[in-house]
Order: sequence, then structure tokens, then C-alpha cells
Amino acid sequence: MKANKILLGLALSLSALTACGGGQSEQSAQDSTAQPTTSVVANPDSLPYRIAENYFAAEDSLPATLTSEEELNRHLGMATTMADKPTEIDWQREFVIPIVLPATTISTEVLPVRLKKDAEGNLVLTYKVQRGEDLKTAEIRPFTAIIVSRDFLAPVRLEEAN
Repeated sequence: MKANKILLGLALSLSALTACGGGQSEQSAQDSTAQPTTSVVANPDSLPYRIAENYFAAEDSLPATLTSEEELNRHLGMATTMADKPTEIDWQREFVIPIVLPATTISTEVLPVRLKKDAEGNLVLTYKVQRGEDLKTAEIRPFTAIIVSRDFLAPVRLEEAN
């Protein structure tokens, strides 16, 4: 009886190990952390930008642009998880445009749509808001930020897409 339990436990352990490794391919042997987590968003209607990942807004009101690490540290927090680090920003070549919405109990995602220059040379960042389920007791501060080349540094206007 005891031997059967040991064999059953061994069989279950082997099954679990096989299931965990079954979806891996030869290509996954590369270290995934060496791969860039963000890519440049570029389309014909938009200036290029990158999504700033793993940051959060520390307050409800943010400046239109963040141009230094000191400003970023004052207004944003870094949401590090087990393997993901905040997107690196080269402050000599880049700046950040943050978008923050008021705190809410509704699951809400802020998605950049397009970055363009208007006739006056100002940057216009169009974004959309996707709302989901009621979080009941949890409150979130919807936020996203993009990283843009300093070549395009100009006053910024945010526009919510219809």
C-alpha cells in the first residue's frame, strides 16, 4: 500500500514536470530578459515612440512632459516585478509624456493611439480609454507613458480619442 502511494506520487511528479516543460521549444533557450520589452511604435500617421513599461503615477496630476530622471522619480514610481524592470530611458536623447486619469474603482486601461505635430509645432498625443469591470473595493489610478526622442520635444496636448 505504501509502495503504491510512493509510485503514484512519483508518477504525478513526473507528469507535472513534463507538462511544465512541454510547451518550450529550442528557441526559448535564449534568455528572454535579453530581448527588448518595448518596441518603437511607428505608423505613417504617428511620430515614433516607445511605451514606458512598469511605471505608475504617484499622483493624480502630472506635468505634460518629464525631461529628467529627477522629475520622473518625483512624479512616477517604478513597478518592478519578479522579472520585469522599468523601461530604461536615455535622458540625453529622450523624454517622457505621461497620461494619468483620476483614481477609479473601474478596471481602466489608457492606450496611446498616435503622436503627431500640429500646425503650430506642438505635440498632440491621442489616446483611448478602455474600461472594464468594477473592481469593487480596489482603487486604481489609470496611467501610461510614452518615451519620445528629444528631436520632437515641444509643448504637449493630450486628446482622448472618440
